[in-house]
Amino acid sequence: MKLNTRICRIHTVEGGRVRRRGLLVASLAMVMLLAACGSNGPGSAPGTEPTTGTTSTQTPPSPGGDAGGAATGLDAYRGMWQAYQEAIAIPDPDYPELARYAQGDALRVLISGVTSVRDQGLVGVGEAVLNPRVVAELFALTPPQVKIDDCIDTSHTHLVKRDGSPYEDRPGGRRSVEATAVQLDDGTWKVAEFVLHEVGTC
Repeated sequence: MKLNTRICRIHTVEGGRVRRRGLLVASLAMVMLLAACGSNGPGSAPGTEPTTGTTSTQTPPSPGGDAGGAATGLDAYRGMWQAYQEAIAIPDPDYPELARYAQGDALRVLISGVTSVRDQGLVGVGEAVLNPRVVAELFALTPPQVKIDDCIDTSHTHLVKRDGSPYEDRPGGRRSVEATAVQLDDGTWKVAEFVLHEVGTC
């Protein structure tokens, strides 16, 4: 599915605080990627534009800890996009799996994106491909966290009208993503924030 930049908010961290800089207006057919608009600091997530579709995480999330969450930061990242993909295909902003893999700003952005898609009578279709990698491990911090970079390909995702009426979505493509995942007290991980850049940034 495509990432809908319309639904994605870009955030930047200034003085230790996450600030919204605006809304991107591009849609990713991937449900995961719809939620993929995030921020540069822990706790940011996708924006408020509609997005839909499905995404391919390449590798399914590993089993989590006792709480049933993600076992690693990459598991949380992949799980977040998978949950977003499933939520936007319905679309349902209350989809419980969203909160299993995301929290804070990231969760708010995802929920906002799915809500926007639903309110506009849209759904996400198609499949996006994730290629995440950990670029920094900050285990000395409280809470421990990892920084993740990704290049998401949303070429085969898009938004469509639920009633079948005509709707022209923007084309997808390869987009850079920066995310932060944090480890919870129970040992599981969640994505706290992420930034989804425009098509052609990777």
